[in-house]
Amino acid sequence: MLLIFTISALIILSGTFYKKLENHYITDPLIALIFGVIFGPNLFSFISLENSKSLDILKTATEFTMAVALMATALRIPSNYFRKHFKTQSMVIVFGILGMFLCSSLLLFWLLPLSLPESCLIGAIITPTDPVVASTMVSGENAKRFLPARVRDTISFESGVNDGLVYPLILFVFALIFPAQNLQNWVLKEFLFATVLCGIVAFVLGKLFGKLMHKAHGKGWMSNKAVLPFSLALAFLLLSGFNAVGMNGIFSVFIGGFAFSSEISQNETIQEERVQESMDRIFTIPVFFIFGLLLPWKDWIDLGIWTSVSIIFVIILFRRIPSFLLFLRLTPQFKSKFKDQLLIGWFGPIGVAALYYAILTLEKTKDDTAWIITSLVVMASTLIHGLSSLAFSKWYAKLVSKSNKE
Repeated sequence: MLLIFTISALIILSGTFYKKLENHYITDPLIALIFGVIFGPNLFSFISLENSKSLDILKTATEFTMAVALMATALRIPSNYFRKHFKTQSMVIVFGILGMFLCSSLLLFWLLPLSLPESCLIGAIITPTDPVVASTMVSGENAKRFLPARVRDTISFESGVNDGLVYPLILFVFALIFPAQNLQNWVLKEFLFATVLCGIVAFVLGKLFGKLMHKAHGKGWMSNKAVLPFSLALAFLLLSGFNAVGMNGIFSVFIGGFAFSSEISQNETIQEERVQESMDRIFTIPVFFIFGLLLPWKDWIDLGIWTSVSIIFVIILFRRIPSFLLFLRLTPQFKSKFKDQLLIGWFGPIGVAALYYAILTLEKTKDDTAWIITSLVVMASTLIHGLSSLAFSKWYAKLVSKSNKE
């Protein structure tokens, strides 16, 4: 009850001063994280979670938060965006995932006394671009004011797709580390069945639910009260249903949501997007507040202060920017837009998805190394990307405006 009370108070306070905080570079995830640290066991010990249950609570919170964030992201992107920019977006997804995975893995292997497979496992965990933190930059009035749609939609689409696609990559590394995990089994079960078939079925279901809602709304069978929670229920239905049959529930939410969005009208999309963004805020604050309570400060100190600082520095700067600057110049949409390349390369926050995969890895391996490293970079990314999102957006708009005048 104390946890719920504190989270509810935070939601009320952040909602009351939302625009003012947003204009002063302060985001919801950052506020929740800071208050989690303040109220946690390392400062005032206002709230203390049982060690045996705390990570289970956080894992459940991350799953539901991702489902809501991914559905909100799917509704935010124009329905024809992927088809219209197929080559660019395909390259962003494929080369983006591979680039971030390889850079992160090699950097961790260089910095830490880990084997290459262990480094690759943590590198895969911190690969996905977080749609929760990313939404602070690509949604809202400031985003539409300072950033062009091509940048907002590209970051949104990438953060939506790669959250789910990283899961088979993590399982592939598991198959390499543990001989008992057969590679053939990975191809058939985790890739073809749990991901490829999952995406196809989720797309079809999203289309069917979109047609159902549009028809029911058009014929007056649904009131606006029923329309608004429709996509929220769909997000949870896809997540739970696909997880129950052993498929990739996270991937299904975005693919199903994207297909769903293509079948509903513009007015319905706007209403659904509004309720999703509202629900996104309600779920975002709890997950980052709980994360703030559980930060493993002692483990980070045991790593060594300079080692921890070095991990933050190299991962934030080199996990994403070099590879994105390299391949975005080859894409039709961004080949002659260096400012776009740099902004997209910079803004790849690490957040909720990485926490989920780190806890999943801890459950499977009973080794907390992945949790310690991942929590460190997620904390740093929430702070650095949260504080820089509006500043970089304004900087980008100023540079573009100056270039246009010249």
